[in-house]
Amino acid sequence: MSAANRATQHTRMRAGRLSLPRMFTPGGGEMEKLTINPMQPERLASAPRCLARIRSGTECQSPAVKGRKRCRMQGGTNPGAPEGNRNARKHGARSAEAMAAARYVREIARLVREVPRA
Repeated sequence: MSAANRATQHTRMRAGRLSLPRMFTPGGGEMEKLTINPMQPERLASAPRCLARIRSGTECQSPAVKGRKRCRMQGGTNPGAPEGNRNARKHGARSAEAMAAARYVREIARLVREVPRA
């Protein structure tokens, strides 16, 4: 195949679009199309998909983070909420011990008020 033929082969119009250039080997034969996509390895293609719904309402389609159900963009790398209810431990004024102490003080105050004055 001549150089002129190769140069014009990829500029042919097909249904209003440019056709893709054909791949040729150094011997002049045509190369076969690769079945392996180097930009998407097989292990990535077979990975479980993210289960999150995106703003358009469809599923995310990105591979999920290992051991999780979400991808890195949808919060799969976030470890989650801290263990226990840390918000309730800010001051302890409503803890069981504090409430019991308040009841004890109220009971003593009630007993003191009931004692007749001399």
